[in-house]
Amino acid sequence: MTLRNVYSCPLSGALTAMESQSRTFPKGLRKLIDLRDRTCRTPWCDAPIRHHDHILSRRNKGATTAHNGAGLCAACNYAKEGDGWTARPVRRHGRTHLFDLGTPTGHHYRSAAPRLPSAARRSEIEAILIARLRAS
Repeated sequence: MTLRNVYSCPLSGALTAMESQSRTFPKGLRKLIDLRDRTCRTPWCDAPIRHHDHILSRRNKGATTAHNGAGLCAACNYAKEGDGWTARPVRRHGRTHLFDLGTPTGHHYRSAAPRLPSAARRSEIEAILIARLRAS
């Protein structure tokens, strides 16, 4: 395994890319995809991730990168490889990971990675109580 670089968006801190020379997703890149995607990325599925898939397949010159990777359940990954299905990553620098999924019926769906969890904000009451505790 050769790991090249890890990239994040300077504004949001979102993990945006990791380069690799490998055909299979290295452990660190699989972990990044798991953290980013959380469940199967097929728009109508929320099953646990079982496969780390090349959105644009290796046989079509798809790279082993976070941008070209998606976490899918086994059923959706096998279906995506069937006749008439298409998939391509959509490049949007510094924004949520996105890919386009085409079905054999000609319908197209966009799959966006869920937003990263943010730090919980304190309620107004919590802020008042903390201020009083610190003052005492």
